[in-house]
Amino acid sequence: MSLELLKKNISQERILVARLGTLVRDSANLAGGKDKIAFNESIESAKKQIGILNDSIPELVRGISFAKPLAPTVKENPKVLEVSHDFEGGNLQVGILKGDRGKYLKELHISDKALRGLRKHRKKEKKELVHEFKKPRGYIKLANRFFGRSAGKAVDKGKFKKMSEDLRKGNFTMLTKSYVSALYFTTFLFGFVGIFLTLFFMFIGLSFEAPYFYFVDFGNTDILLRLVKVFWFIPLVPILTFLAMYFYPAAEKASLKGSLDYELPFATIQMSAIAGADIEPSNIFRIIALNREYPAIRNESKKLMNQINLYGYDLTTSLRNVAAISPSKSWAELLTGISTALRSGGNLSKYLSKKAESLLFEYRIKREKATKSAETFMDIYISVVIAAPMLMMLLLIMINISNLGFSLPIPVLSIIVVAVVALINVIFLVFLHMSQKKI
Repeated sequence: MSLELLKKNISQERILVARLGTLVRDSANLAGGKDKIAFNESIESAKKQIGILNDSIPELVRGISFAKPLAPTVKENPKVLEVSHDFEGGNLQVGILKGDRGKYLKELHISDKALRGLRKHRKKEKKELVHEFKKPRGYIKLANRFFGRSAGKAVDKGKFKKMSEDLRKGNFTMLTKSYVSALYFTTFLFGFVGIFLTLFFMFIGLSFEAPYFYFVDFGNTDILLRLVKVFWFIPLVPILTFLAMYFYPAAEKASLKGSLDYELPFATIQMSAIAGADIEPSNIFRIIALNREYPAIRNESKKLMNQINLYGYDLTTSLRNVAAISPSKSWAELLTGISTALRSGGNLSKYLSKKAESLLFEYRIKREKATKSAETFMDIYISVVIAAPMLMMLLLIMINISNLGFSLPIPVLSIIVVAVVALINVIFLVFLHMSQKKI
C-alpha cells in the first residue's frame, strides 16, 4: 500500500510543479492588483502542498518492503494517512502525515479558491482579446462600395504613396485603398454640407446688431452678388475635409512617435533587467507585449511577435522588419542594435543597460528644456491673454467714441473681444498640446 501511495504522491507533485511553473511565468507579466494577489496565493498554496507531500515520503519509503509477506495482511503505517479528495474534476488519493491532514485540506481550499479567481481572469483576457478583432466598419464598407475601384486605381498609380507610409507607421488597421475610399466618400458627403451652407447663407444674413440673424431682402439685394458672396462654401468645405483626412495619418504617426520616445527609456530599463536573467531574447519582447505599462511599445512588441509566430521569421529579421516601419527613430535604432548584438554574439544585457542610460540621460535633458519652455510659454500667455484683451477693449472703445473709423455698440465690441480671446486660447491650447511632453 505504501508503494502505491508513494507513486500517487510523486504523480501529484509532478502536476503541482508543472502548475507552479505556469503560475510563476504568468505572474511575471502582472504589475499588481487583485490578479497578482490571486497568483501569489495559488503559488504559495502549491508550494505548501508539495512540502506536505514531501514530508510523508520518508514514512512511505519505510513502509515499503520488497520481501513477500508471510501473513495474508499487511500492517498499515500508523503515521501515514490516506486522503481522498477531488482534483481537477477527478478523485485523487495521496498519503500524508496524520498531523498534516488539516493543513493539507486548508491549502486545497485556498488553491481551489485562487484558481477560480484565475479562471475568471483568463476569461476576462479572452473577452478583451476577442474585442481587439473587430468586424469591418459599415462606413468603410459603404465607402468601398462607391469609391473602391477609383481608390484602388489611384493607389496603384502611386498617388498616395506618402499617406500609405503614414498609415503603416501610424498603426492604422485598414488598407490604404480602404482609407482612400473613405477619404473620397467623406469629401463627397461634405460637398452636400457646403451646398447646404451656401443655400442657408443665401437667404440668411448676419448682423452685429440684435437679433444678429435676418432674412435677406432680394428686393434691395442683387441675387448674383449675394450668390458670389456665399458660393465659396461649396468648394471650401470639401477641400478642407479632404486636406484634414489626408494629413490625419501623418498627425497620428507623429503622436505615436511621441508616445514611443516617451516610453522608450523606461521600457529599455525593463528589457535590460529581463535580459540580465539570461532568458531567450524573443521572450524579452513577449513579456513587454503582455505588459500593459507601456501601451505604445506593447503594440510594437506585438508586431515583432507576430513576425516570429505567424510569419515564421527569425528574431533578427523580425527586428529589422519592425524597425523599418517604426515612426520613432530611437525605437528603430534600439531594435537594429539588438539585432546587431544577436548576430555578432555580443552581450545583449550590457548593450541594453548602456542604451537605457543613454536614453534616460536624453530624457532628462528634454525634460529640462520642456520646463524652461513652459516658463516662457506662461509669460507669453499672461501677456497676450490677460493684459492684451483689456488694452484691446479700451482701444476699441476710444476709437468708437472718437468716430475715427467705425461705430459699433458696446455689446458688439464685447463679443468681438471675447471671440478674439477665445481664439487666442484655442491657438495656445493647440500649440501646447502639440509641443508638450508627457511627464
